[in-house]
Parts: sequence; C-alpha cells; structure tokens
Amino acid sequence: MSLLVLHRNQLSARRLAQALRCQEGTTFPELPPKILLRFGNSEGEEGTVLTINKSSVIQGLQAKKLAALYKLHRLPFNSQARDSREMIVHIIDGFIIATQSAKQFSQNERQRALGTALRAMYLARLDLGAVKVAIPARGRIRVKKVMSAPALTPSLAKAYAEAIGQYIARRTNSSSLVGNPDGRLITVTSDEKVLLGADPEFMIKNIRTGKLIPASRFFTLQGTIGCDNRRSIGELRPAPQSSPYKLTESIRTLLGRASKKLKNKRYRLLAGSQPFQHFPIGGHIHFGGVPLSFQVMRALDNYLLIPLYLVEKSNTAIKRRRYYGYIGDIRLKGPKRFEYRSPGSWLVSPEVTLAALSLAKVVALSADQLPLDYFADLNACRSFYRGEKDYFRPLCQHLRKDLEKLPLYNELSSSILPLWEMIEQSQEWLEDIDLRESWLLEQET
Repeated sequence: MSLLVLHRNQLSARRLAQALRCQEGTTFPELPPKILLRFGNSEGEEGTVLTINKSSVIQGLQAKKLAALYKLHRLPFNSQARDSREMIVHIIDGFIIATQSAKQFSQNERQRALGTALRAMYLARLDLGAVKVAIPARGRIRVKKVMSAPALTPSLAKAYAEAIGQYIARRTNSSSLVGNPDGRLITVTSDEKVLLGADPEFMIKNIRTGKLIPASRFFTLQGTIGCDNRRSIGELRPAPQSSPYKLTESIRTLLGRASKKLKNKRYRLLAGSQPFQHFPIGGHIHFGGVPLSFQVMRALDNYLLIPLYLVEKSNTAIKRRRYYGYIGDIRLKGPKRFEYRSPGSWLVSPEVTLAALSLAKVVALSADQLPLDYFADLNACRSFYRGEKDYFRPLCQHLRKDLEKLPLYNELSSSILPLWEMIEQSQEWLEDIDLRESWLLEQET
C-alpha cells in the first residue's frame, strides 16, 4: 500500500521516509496517495485510504488556537514562559515512542508529564508528533508546544517508523506492516488476561455536626483501605480482577472492613463527585493488558464517561470538573497499563459500581468497534463542562445501540441495565446516602 510523507523540506522527514522505506515530498502529488503522512505540511487533499495528521488538525496547532482549546479543557498552556525543567514526549496514537530531557524527574513527575502530553495531543486530535511540557518543581505541569514535525535523530526515526507501521496495520486491517518487517502488532490480549482495577474514593461525615472527618483518623496512607496525600479522602484499593463482578465483590468486602473500622453510627460514608466543598473525589478505573491508543481514549470518553455523566449529581459534578474529571484524563501506569481518571466516584451503590466496571470492560476491549466521537464537536465539550445533560440524553441512545451490537456487551448487559434505567428516568445518584446503607452493610454501634 503506497505511503507518502509530505513535509516542508525537513531532514527529519527524509529520515522518517527512509526508515519507512516509502516516498517523501514537499508538494502534494497529482494523484493522492492511498496513505498520507503529513509531517508539518497541511497542503493538498487527504489520503484515499488513510491520513495521518489531517490538514485541519495541523492548521489548528497555532499557539492562539491551542490556547483557546486547552483553556476550555482546563489544560495549562503557556508557549512563552521560560522553563529549565522541560521534557519532549514523542507520541503516535497514544503510544509513547520516546522522551527527551536534560533533567531528571521523579516517577510521579514523569507519570504526570506523560499524562499531560498524551492529553494535549489527544485533545488537539493529532495522530503523530511530539509535545513539549514544562515540569516546574512546584505547580502544575504545563504544555508549551505541540509539534506535528518534531526533530528526529536516525534512531528516533526508526522508532517512529516501527510504530507507524503498527498504526497503519491497525487502521487498515493490513497484515503487511510498513517499516516493521518482523510483523509485530500491538494487540489486546484475550478477555481473561485483561484486568480491571480501581481506587474509588470516599469521604467521612459526622452526622451530628455535618463536618468532614479526615480519613487519616481511621486509615493509613498505604494499604487496601487508605487515604490520599491530603489525608481527608479515603480510597479503596482492591486487587485487580478480570471479572467486573468479582471486582465489585472485592470492593464490597473492603467497604465492610471500612465500616467496621468506624464502629459508630454517627459517621456517614459518602461518595459521588464532591461530598464536601473543595473536596472533589473520583472513581478511577485501571486497565491492565489493554494497549492505550487514542481510539481507546475516545471510546472511554464517549461510551463510558457520557453515560456516567448523565447519572452524576449535576451541581457537584460541575464543581468537580473545575479541577478534576476532564475529558481524556489518563495516567500511564506501565506497559499496557493505564488509569482512566475522568469519572466521579461511582461507589455510591453496588448497582452503579457494577454497571460502571462492566461498561468499562466492554468499552476498553471493543474500542475499535465504537466509532462515535461526540467530543470532536467543541459545543459538546462546552456542554459537558457546563453540566448540560439535555445535550447528551438523545446522543446516549446512539451510544447504547452501538454497544448492544457487541458480543461482550451481551454477556454483561444485565449488569449494565440499571445504568440505562437511571438515564431513562433522569435519575441522579445520591451523594448524601451512607454507603453502608446503599451497600446493605451491617453497622456496628
């Protein structure tokens, strides 16, 4: 299958074309190629089969346009500031090719930097390129630049070529991999080898005073029941499972242990989006054995996040998304391991918990069969952050129809059904109900 690298007379582009063993040029040909890779050049038509980095996307990488886009998505961006601690992250379709930096960073800084770079490229809708991020010793990581034509050394060009070959094979269902002669493909492993994990957060309330009780009063920072670094928020950390049902039961067991630890009916365990002012909480879902790609991220944002968004408590969800729970919120955890951080704490009830985890598994394993991408429209993004649920209610019907075509969905449909019923009845989850009540856990005096 013919591939053309279209560029602006860059040595890096020629190195890439050489590694891909394909044609390169600085002007669009008379006949469009089947596969077109735009390396910083937005001229001409698109490829007849596939375009890597569409023309409109490259044109949207100007600093002013990026600043407006990232402001909407609450992603820090400053192309002018001078920073000594910087990293360049090379990415192809959600896969980290390489990182470059003259500085050393902690594991936590590196994870956050990679997550920021991934989200920056994902929101810009770029398939291939690099992101420069600033990593201050204090404060939030910032995006400085998004590049569709980064500088490539010969070895880096070779790494790009291998990943591009895999990407083309996935997108075109081709067994012939450009630039990847050994034919290796990154694929999702079998259903049984895919693991689900979670660390849903909760908070403790004194019923008599209405005040927050720090989770650190009962739980340590570490352990299967712990608290976050702020010490106010509790976390459940069950062992990963292949079955959403088994993971839900593990969560139930941990909740039971947490309930016994409190030993008092004066306290209430709460979940949701923001049980207390200035304390947003989340229901992070972990995936193991699932290669991360932008298509997986899009599927999670549309087919998982939107249904959960429709049952969140609106007023607290809006407040939470000023700080957390953004579109495309991902944190890498290792090879084929990542954490999806956008949903609120679905721990509110066993029914919502099981539905969320079951739907998460279906979506992650079937992402290539889930084409809808409502957040490509910035109006949808604005409505999402404003909490305008009526915008998404009719769209959710189309999401459900796509899901119901999937064999894996049919296996788990009974677990997901309560979520659809809540959406149909315009119900929101309850954030003021004691988790011990909603989970039918015995309370001790």
